[in-house]
Amino acid sequence: MPKIVKKTKETEAQKKDSIPKSKILKDVSRALGTKDLLANDFENLETIKKDLSSFFKRYGFVQLETPVMEKAEMFKNNFRRDVGKELYEITSDKGEKLALRSELTQGIIRSFIDHNLNETMPLPVRLFSIGPVFRQEKLQSSRYRQFTQVNAEILGEAKPVAEAFLIYTMFSLCQDWGLDIEVQINSLGKNECQKEYRDKLISYYKGRGNRSKICNECKKNLNKDPMALLDCTEKECLSLAEGAPQIVDFLDEDSREYFSKLVEYLDELGVKYNFNSRLVRGLNYYNDTVFEFWPLSDNGQPQYKYALGGGGRYDNLVEKISGQEISGVGMALGLERMVYKLKDKNLILFPQPENLIFLAQLSEKAKLRSMQIFEELRKEGFNVRNSFVANSLKKQLEEAKQLQTRICLILGKKELTDDTILLRDMDSGVQEIIPQKKLIKELQKKLN
Repeated sequence: MPKIVKKTKETEAQKKDSIPKSKILKDVSRALGTKDLLANDFENLETIKKDLSSFFKRYGFVQLETPVMEKAEMFKNNFRRDVGKELYEITSDKGEKLALRSELTQGIIRSFIDHNLNETMPLPVRLFSIGPVFRQEKLQSSRYRQFTQVNAEILGEAKPVAEAFLIYTMFSLCQDWGLDIEVQINSLGKNECQKEYRDKLISYYKGRGNRSKICNECKKNLNKDPMALLDCTEKECLSLAEGAPQIVDFLDEDSREYFSKLVEYLDELGVKYNFNSRLVRGLNYYNDTVFEFWPLSDNGQPQYKYALGGGGRYDNLVEKISGQEISGVGMALGLERMVYKLKDKNLILFPQPENLIFLAQLSEKAKLRSMQIFEELRKEGFNVRNSFVANSLKKQLEEAKQLQTRICLILGKKELTDDTILLRDMDSGVQEIIPQKKLIKELQKKLN
């Protein structure tokens, strides 16, 4: 006769606590176009943010932070190319149309107007912001759907000195970091110049069988936004763009004079630049100046596929958003791409903390005392790290080595009994026993 096993209360409770297989996620991988920042990657990005923040403040920019969500119409009504395809839209429970910001410029301008900064701060107002942006765009190498951007904007200055100042700021930053770049610059002229140029572009691409050679996306853009065709990276489209009319031939006298003055400023400032007649950028709100920052390869060739950022003048954008006629110029930089290029060039931007002390321990009682010593050292201003959750001394020492620790303090059972601590110089490997009451003085002596 089979033995009958009676269900206990414990097994019933276990059954209630177990998660049904149908409710367990089948795929826990990250979403395409996103990236996790772990350990060094996170530290690198945070370091570059702090460095950028200090840098822009030295140049007189004021930092602000805007919401990652804004009203969707603010992005849709300022003529960014393909904004409908790339915008992540959200509808609130009250029917309000919101969007995850696809760039920082609109939020900065909205904040500028919202807080009447043109009245409370002397013009021109210099603002910068750092934060995540979101775009539903084609996935490519070193390009993400969520990435970190820094924007610098100058509002209320209509002269080319504003562009020159922004370009010089970025050029100086790259020099500080050891990045060799070439600035690509072009003039789009005033709106009237652009209208005449667009008509000529349409005629060019429709003539001599060119229309059949361009990609499907360019065919869609031909009549509504012909300048976007110069921005296409498809092989056939790139080839056709080489023979397209140049916008410089359609500039009026004022636009030519404006651009000449900008070039004079850049020459005086020693900025390395290249006049690029095909540069139009991916935004429709620019007038006059546009520019991009291209890193140079080891043999000195500009790498357009790895542009670190860019910008231009947008005298009509503030009016499109707020109705106020305020001139402006701005630039945006992609931080992940910056980090990628710095790593690629083996440039040292993220040094480990100096005079690092690591506190290791053995036994449960030693852990408790180590926590007390850790607090004592921290309050005295020492740069100290620990691994209280680890039990293996070997693993703790490996962590200390990875952190490039200068001194490792080890507390075991014997040291706990004797009220001492073992001090190991991580460079020489020399160890000595120090009374705990003299530890602070000994560390000050060794580190100084």
